[in-house]
Amino acid sequence: MYKVEQEAPSPVPSQKEEDKVCELTRALNIPSRKLSTAEYRQWICGVESQICEAHVTVDRHSCISEGFKLEEALTPGIYTRELTMPKGSLVFSRIHMGTHPFMIVKGLVSVYDGSSVQSLEAPYKGVTKAGTKRVLYVHEDTTWITFHPTEMEVLEEIDKGNTITCDTFEEYEKHFLESGL
Repeated sequence: MYKVEQEAPSPVPSQKEEDKVCELTRALNIPSRKLSTAEYRQWICGVESQICEAHVTVDRHSCISEGFKLEEALTPGIYTRELTMPKGSLVFSRIHMGTHPFMIVKGLVSVYDGSSVQSLEAPYKGVTKAGTKRVLYVHEDTTWITFHPTEMEVLEEIDKGNTITCDTFEEYEKHFLESGL
């Protein structure tokens, strides 16, 4: 995940919800139609690359930056990841390897996943499908929690591998070809 340190859209608190969604659309030149899977993958990777080249960014693995806070827990069968993101952040997720539930327990974000821009406000619960990569703009300090099924028993193994998420769609496709899924 990345935090753009400057020049991210900064909505005025009195703006309507639709205006906040439009800020994200304008800032990233989000297409007005639903994209095919191939089109979306090409679009999001290109936009993320442009943002990385043009702005100070934060390493997506550590999320160590001013205002970001990452807490992880591993219990039998489930890995829980709680990420707190500061207002004004533009965040690109990694690619999710499996389907899993998530909750937004605090805050307000605009999210684009290839079909439309949605405004999600706490309390909110949803499901992330395998292969998902999102971009979001954080309107208010936000805490997003994900719950991932896993057979791993050591937290460090999750952090250093591509078992929960990966960086490229090529890695994602390779994982499923090798696992026979």
